[in-house]
Amino acid sequence: MGTLTTAPTTHHDPAHSPEGHLTEEVCASVLASLRRRDQRHKGQLYVNGLLTAQGRKTMRNLATSTREPAAAQSLHHFISVSTWDWSEVRASLARRMERLMTPHAWVVQPMVTPKSGVHSVGVQRRFIRHLGQAVTSQHSHGLWLAGQSAAAPVNWQLSVGEDRPGGGLAAGVRDGVPESASGGGWSCDDTAISVVLQAASWGLTPRPVVIDARDVPPAPLIEAFTAADLPFLLRVGGNTPLLAPDLSGGQRRVLSASAEHLTTLARSQQRPVEWVDPAMPRGLRTGLVALLPVLWPGITVPRRPRPAGVPVADPRRSGGAELLLMGEWQPNRRRVAELWLTNMTRAGRGTLLRLSKLTRRADTDFARICMDVGAQDFEGRSYHGWHRHMTMVSLAHAVRVLSRENRAYEELERSG
Repeated sequence: MGTLTTAPTTHHDPAHSPEGHLTEEVCASVLASLRRRDQRHKGQLYVNGLLTAQGRKTMRNLATSTREPAAAQSLHHFISVSTWDWSEVRASLARRMERLMTPHAWVVQPMVTPKSGVHSVGVQRRFIRHLGQAVTSQHSHGLWLAGQSAAAPVNWQLSVGEDRPGGGLAAGVRDGVPESASGGGWSCDDTAISVVLQAASWGLTPRPVVIDARDVPPAPLIEAFTAADLPFLLRVGGNTPLLAPDLSGGQRRVLSASAEHLTTLARSQQRPVEWVDPAMPRGLRTGLVALLPVLWPGITVPRRPRPAGVPVADPRRSGGAELLLMGEWQPNRRRVAELWLTNMTRAGRGTLLRLSKLTRRADTDFARICMDVGAQDFEGRSYHGWHRHMTMVSLAHAVRVLSRENRAYEELERSG
């Protein structure tokens, strides 16, 4: 990271790129909130560059997609120095993509961006579970509108802490960092909550919030989303402590145990559910799914209706938020593969399992699209610069998704 990619000598004409007209249309709509014409123009140039520049999306490479003198300096100013409000642009993008995509969920995904130095905002040395090692990196969360065929990021938040190597935020980096983030730092659960609650304030239709929360304390998420009256589906670790009605025939009315242990009480309720793997569109898979009513201690919320015949612990006696624990097993495997907690207590196995798989949809489109349009290529150091770059990345990702959807529709029309 941080090495300058040699720019190609050829110039690209964005208007004649495969996505040129769609880029103009999306940028004209979404960037309308920018008051100055030159900002709207630079925004479209930046998005065009993200879509067409080869290799890393450095300012120098992005400038090669234009025929304008001093484009690199102009685009740098637009991202790192200008004062436009990225939240308004993201809200406009989110409302547009909601209309065009009709998403099933808001998927919150972490993004780990390795860094060679420690002077950029948010850089810390962290243990990354899926890598199995500590990595010097930025850590952020993106909120994705996700459906079966596509996912697109519309909001981002960067985790900013004080405990980076060397102590405190570097000079020139702390400017613009909100006091709530720089005072005691924004932890991973803070950023995951913030990215959702900000999007919820944009007037979007609330969708289930789907998060792999194994690396995030679930309690703050449950409390925040319960208070905001948002439906949620959280993947949790096997050691997560829960309360549940005692289905074993014992004398205790409520059983306290780990999520993994509690699923052993529900094995007899396993039912097969088919789902389509977003990473392999033609790959139909089957999971064995069981649901168990549980309580999250310490949160009291109004009881919600349950389907007839489903046992429930009494929150008036035990205290806690009424949730469902979903366990998924792979065929011919005894140990539970995935554990999810949800407040959507009336949802069925099929609905919940397919919602959980939308994290794979976001993962797939991140790898195939978002990385290609520069999600991890920002060279600057500032908080504002990172947010503005990621806003433009979201626009470029949206163009790529809509272009793909348009091609699929045209192919369907021809075949029909």
